[in-house]
Amino acid sequence: MQPTTSKIKYLAYVRKSTEGDERQALSIDSQKDKVREFFSGLEIVDVLEEKHTAFKPYSRPIFAEMIKRISRGEAQGIIAWHPDRLSRNEIDASTITYMVRTGLIKDLKFGSYNFDNSPEGIMMLQMALSQSQYFSSKLGKDVKRGLKKKFEMGWQPNIAPEGYINKRDDIKGLSTIIVDKDKFPLLRRAFDAMLTGVYTAPQVLDIMNNEWGFKTRRFKSRGGGPMSRSALYRIFTSPFYAGIINYNGKENKGKHKPMISLEEYDKIQIIMGRNGKPRNQKKDFAYTGLIHCKECGCLITADLKHKVIKYTKELRSYTYYCCTRKRKDYACHQAAITRDDLELQVEKELEKYQIRPEFLDLGLEIIEELKNEEQEKDSAVKNNAGKSADALKEEIKNLTKMRCRNLLGDEEYTESKNELMRELSKLEINNTDDNFEEEVIRITKETFELAIHGRKQLMDGDNETKRKVLTTLGSNWTLEHKKLEMLAYKWLMPIQKSQTLLNDKIARFELRNTPITKGRNELLSLLRPTLRRGWDSNPRSACTDDSFQDCSIRPLWHLS
Repeated sequence: MQPTTSKIKYLAYVRKSTEGDERQALSIDSQKDKVREFFSGLEIVDVLEEKHTAFKPYSRPIFAEMIKRISRGEAQGIIAWHPDRLSRNEIDASTITYMVRTGLIKDLKFGSYNFDNSPEGIMMLQMALSQSQYFSSKLGKDVKRGLKKKFEMGWQPNIAPEGYINKRDDIKGLSTIIVDKDKFPLLRRAFDAMLTGVYTAPQVLDIMNNEWGFKTRRFKSRGGGPMSRSALYRIFTSPFYAGIINYNGKENKGKHKPMISLEEYDKIQIIMGRNGKPRNQKKDFAYTGLIHCKECGCLITADLKHKVIKYTKELRSYTYYCCTRKRKDYACHQAAITRDDLELQVEKELEKYQIRPEFLDLGLEIIEELKNEEQEKDSAVKNNAGKSADALKEEIKNLTKMRCRNLLGDEEYTESKNELMRELSKLEINNTDDNFEEEVIRITKETFELAIHGRKQLMDGDNETKRKVLTTLGSNWTLEHKKLEMLAYKWLMPIQKSQTLLNDKIARFELRNTPITKGRNELLSLLRPTLRRGWDSNPRSACTDDSFQDCSIRPLWHLS
């Protein structure tokens, strides 16, 4: 160093970040004591005390002021315990080394590090500052990795909120969160008060502070302090109390004991209005994706609205269906409709096809008989078709032999062969579906179940069941002026036309005092002509209606 160090004025810089005592080698008081002990013979102009981290540049006002004072010539040297007290980032480190190299800083004194103002000394200083920056970066990365792992394990990686306390597990080396036995019950009572809908958050706050004597963890030396309004709003809006932890924008199910349920949490957010926000949830609505707006053609979507009844303080939820208004070139004017009003219209449509439950087994029994009859007819038809196909194949073979012997020209051969191939294809198509009858029975049974249980499924079923009711009932669902319209499947029409007749026959059968076997046979003979109508002709050949989406599974109820 320079031989005239006594002429240099020094600024002593001591720093301790706010990151916690356990992360610092020496406290501010310890650093001051070491400065006085090691450098008592130097002229110290001022002792500057900093309480901000040096990891990020431009975040230390005292450090910035020290640099300005040295630039103004108030001092020419700096005293610190270690280079990492001056900097843990590249920008502040370069500022120090540049001022040393240009002579603005003539001397640096460290209590745990030796430095001389020479090219080698500056290089070693840069290495020490770089090592400090590396240590801080690595420490930060390690800490973040540990916090992320703790979050994935189901523990909130920071201080426990009110109502809970942190507990160190010395065996596992993990800090967990447990219930604060004194404050947990009081906060649960505060949540209960909000859930009634009678109290506002400020009213609950007044009760907690003035009636219950609630004290927070702040000002521990004075026995705690009263709950602030902002703190209470943070509690009421924090999903932590419902068992959800959050870290870096991600949510996970926590292992701590929840204070409230997720349903209670959402209800409180609704009661609080602007100050609360329910969790983002993927809502499942029964009829979205099935209905179109008749005015603009866009899909109908749904939304869930909540309302607190003014006089009863009861929270009610309503589902509304409305147009998505996705078309940018058209302004749709259709109003929303409630789910109850929409389902009422579906229920009225179902009433047209409703038949008595006793009909299901009887109807399927009759259809099984009809199916057997048709299978016998189909068997004869298939045998005949098979013989015809064999004959056509033989003709094609003979045609080929004639061409090989030059008995036919190319044109005549090609034309004759194509005609025979078209006839053969028709025969094969009509005989490929061996499972046709089983598929018909399945579709017919679903139709019967809709006619018998459709209303109950609509009122009591889950969303998937309700969607199935709509898709089985008809297609091309549209909504206009709150009126629901659809194109009913044609196989439902015979049920609608025969509804009264079928129900009357069932009712007469129940009133008669006849033996079960005799009565059942009699009822079967009465119902048989009614159900027969769809089987009077071959289902495959009669399937010519363009309105059917898939003729291969045309139901038995189709009227020719």
